[in-house]
Amino acid sequence: MSPDKESFDPRFDPAYQPGYQAAAEKPAKSSNPAQAALDGARGEDRILAEGEETPTRRRQNPFITALTLLSVLLIVGGVIAARTIRATFEQVDIRVALDYYSLDILKFSAPLAVAIGVATGIGVVFFYAVEWQRQHRS
Repeated sequence: MSPDKESFDPRFDPAYQPGYQAAAEKPAKSSNPAQAALDGARGEDRILAEGEETPTRRRQNPFITALTLLSVLLIVGGVIAARTIRATFEQVDIRVALDYYSLDILKFSAPLAVAIGVATGIGVVFFYAVEWQRQHRS
């Protein structure tokens, strides 16, 4: 290394070389890839105000979304089926296009669909409660 050059010798830590100024130097990047990834994920460019949480955007679980939709569909479908069966049996002229077995299956499956939909909804709420507790545990 020539003495007239104003650069640091890369083989040694710059803090121990002539011309080092602590305030002018940026924090050194880690040679450890895991630590470098953590430093990049922390977002060192933006300083957070006191009490401000780091912004995290989590992807929603697609299975929980599907279970929520299934729960709503089961409840709505069961209620509609039950109302249709009730309206069918309340008619004065009870002649219908469906046979007895189809009506009987619908009559018993409609409340069962509502019950399964409610149970699925309770399971989804339980999952979110456990996830919330995990995030806010101190």
